[in-house]
Order: sequence, then C-alpha cells, then structure tokens
Amino acid sequence: MPDAIINALGTIAAAFVGVVTWYLASRHDRQREAAERVAHRQAEERLRDQRVLDIVVALHSEILAGIVANRRQLSKEDAEYAMAQETPFATADDTDFVFDSVKDDLSILPAEVIHSVVQYYRTAKQSNLLTVDLRDPYFISQTPSEKRRIIGYLLQIVETQKILGEAALADLSAFAGKQGLDLTENETRAGKLLLQAREEMKLIFRKSERSVRTSKPPGRRKR
Repeated sequence: MPDAIINALGTIAAAFVGVVTWYLASRHDRQREAAERVAHRQAEERLRDQRVLDIVVALHSEILAGIVANRRQLSKEDAEYAMAQETPFATADDTDFVFDSVKDDLSILPAEVIHSVVQYYRTAKQSNLLTVDLRDPYFISQTPSEKRRIIGYLLQIVETQKILGEAALADLSAFAGKQGLDLTENETRAGKLLLQAREEMKLIFRKSERSVRTSKPPGRRKR
C-alpha cells in the first residue's frame, strides 16, 4: 500500500477520533449544564416552597392572635356592657403586618387559602374602621338609640370576623399539614392561655374589690 494512502487513512482516523472526542466532551458539557439548570430550578422551588410555608405559618399566628383577642372581647358581659354605653371607647387593632407584607402580591399564597384569608382580613379592616368611628364627633353627636344600633352592628362584624378567622385558620392548618407541619397544637395552646388569662383577671378583680371594700373608712354609728 502506498505511503500516501496510509498517511491519508491515518489522518482520517485521527480526525474521526478527534470528532468523537469533541462530541463526547460536548455531550458531557451539555449534560452537566442541564443538570445544573435542573438543580438550580429545584433549589429555587425549594426556597419558594419554604417561603410559602413560612408565610402560611406567620399568617396562622397573626390570625390566631386576632381570634384570641376577639374571643376575649366578645364575652356576654362585654357585649352587654358595650351596648349599655352612650360614649363607648375602643382601640382599633391595626397590627396586621404579616398580611400587609404580602397583600400586594397574593400569588405567593397557596390558592386554597387565599379566599378565606382575604375574607378574614377584609372583615378585620371593616371592624377597625367602625371602631375608629366611635371617636368621630359625628358619631358622638348621635342619639343614644342610634349609637346602640351602630355598636350592635360593630359587634356583629366582630363576630363575623371571628367566624371567618376560624375558617382561615382551618385552611392554613390544612395546607401546613400537607407539608408535614402540625399547627393545631398552637391553636390548643392559645385556647388554654386565653382561659388562664380569664381566670387570672377574675382573681385580680376579686382582690381589687376586696381591697376597695377594706380601704373604705367605717361609717359612723348612729346614737
């Protein structure tokens, strides 16, 4: 075989080996890049899932705190006292900083909790506006019967807020449960703390009443 043919075959073989080597290296690089893209996407999804869960837990905590305060305000005695006042006084609870941080982008929330969460916070906002109105000079100038009507409406809104809040808590707990996180223990603990606070307040009031009675000077005896 002439040397020229042998050299040509050697060149072709070398070129073939080079092409195969380049293809294998390129294929490896493409596979590595694809794997990196998948890993990056999965990392972003994990971060988003964790952020969503963190927000769900934070909203659960915020709504639970509102419900506990709501239950404390809506006792039978407090409702009767409020209806009997001609110049009621209350402070609006405008401290919903968790919802305020996400309300401009509700897409961060799971679809299954958006409805009940938005309903709760809308009603909470409505009750706050009505509470602020109790200090308005226009309200103060109303007749006692008109004031009672407005106060009764406010109490209805607050009761609705409690019901919607409990629904939102259920939805948030259900979503967290699917992620392996149990939030019901927090609700149980909050209920126990509320009962404990009520008992302690009753004890404080009883001690205060006894202190007032014992501090009064004795009346003069009739001769």
